Amino acid sequence: MKKYDLLKVLGISFLVIVAISWVVPAGVYSNGSFVSMDATAPIGFYDIARAPLVTVATFIQYAILFLAIGGFYGVLNKTGAYGKLVDGITDKWSKKSKKFLIITTLIFALLSSICGLNTVTFILVPFFISILLKLGFKKITAFAATVGALLVGQIGSTLGLEVWGYLKVVFSQLGHDISMTSLILVRAILLIITVTLFILLIRKNDKDDVKDKKTKKEEVEIPLYEKKETKKGIIPLLVIGLFAIILLFVGLYNWYYTFDIDFFTNLHESITEFEINGYPLFTNLLGTVSEIGNWGNYDIAVILIIASLIISWVYSIKFKDTIDGFVSGMKQMLAPAIYAMLASVIFSVFINTSANFVFTMVNQFTKAGEFSLPGTIGSALVSSFTYNDFSALASYFLPFYSTLDSNMIPVVALIFQSIFGLVMLIAPTSIFLLAGLSYLKIPYKEWAKYIWKFTLIILGVIVVISFIATALI
Repeated sequence: MKKYDLLKVLGISFLVIVAISWVVPAGVYSNGSFVSMDATAPIGFYDIARAPLVTVATFIQYAILFLAIGGFYGVLNKTGAYGKLVDGITDKWSKKSKKFLIITTLIFALLSSICGLNTVTFILVPFFISILLKLGFKKITAFAATVGALLVGQIGSTLGLEVWGYLKVVFSQLGHDISMTSLILVRAILLIITVTLFILLIRKNDKDDVKDKKTKKEEVEIPLYEKKETKKGIIPLLVIGLFAIILLFVGLYNWYYTFDIDFFTNLHESITEFEINGYPLFTNLLGTVSEIGNWGNYDIAVILIIASLIISWVYSIKFKDTIDGFVSGMKQMLAPAIYAMLASVIFSVFINTSANFVFTMVNQFTKAGEFSLPGTIGSALVSSFTYNDFSALASYFLPFYSTLDSNMIPVVALIFQSIFGLVMLIAPTSIFLLAGLSYLKIPYKEWAKYIWKFTLIILGVIVVISFIATALI
């Protein structure tokens, strides 16, 4: 049953939510006010059977994303240069492995905090995990330094589009203006404290790794890594790979929503409106291309496929071998792709219903629009567990706070941001958590044992920082 550990934990979580739906009355928030249904809206047996199917249909984009990442690495392995790159970095850092571990943790945490594009950042996960495993670290240590750090960075999001950027947009629609720099010092302090404590946690557990290495050596299977002899250099692979990833970071970060930069919007309009004798040349050549800043998961998949084809051409890989490599990589990423979809099974049930008990619970926590620290934290905890997409969470639940004084809005944003990041670090509804654990075949129980004390400490830190921020306003 260890093989199905993640599925069992997710299933139990889903059944708990089903049970609650039979007890707690349902409600709906509409047109600026909460409407209680004065009755439950239970999730029935038919809904339980239907939920996975609806989830797959709604969230298949995540499966495509992770499969594309796997396929990309499958092609990289065909070049031989990728294996040479991984081995070269491993050899260079073999005597400074602990420094590399810390650097890796900082890279993922900072990328998550500053950019907030975890879908793009996850592309780097297999690369860094390969190096960390070859350096001799345990799988859970490699996981913590990459996927774990990525989720920790969300807690102290600074300029992240998919966290604070969404908060800015939703609150502006509700008539409250916050900027990307609102409470930036407080959020930076939270980031520093969280990442520092997380690094100490990793280092503490790494000491246990060293003890185990002295008594037991085991061969660790490295997913999406294959050593292949080649005389070809790594420079073309590095250039193409880095260009693709940088392009994705730029393409998915909405510059207009965050900093009111309309350069890419104007550029897109100029290109699509360009005509020669009335013929829309670039529109017809490029097809339906979203403007930079409005790209999504499907665009990531497209860029990775294009990058794979370019790399295979540069390294003279036969088309058949390219397809074989891509398919091989997708097979290794199949389980993470499936779990990435299933992580949203609870969210899927709620977004496909007009009313649910989560609205009722959040309404109780908010006390009809009044601010209270415990209530806002409770509201953020409940909504984060059930709504694992932050843009949807912000759209559905921040309107409960629309009647607050504008001075309190940044504090509400801070609490929702930090609590959401904390919940995604441990909840079985976290997309990247389940995908990462599945990728390295780490049981959920092992990760929960590894991280639970840290989450409690950080929850305390969030409470203290939020209290101070409230007092200073």
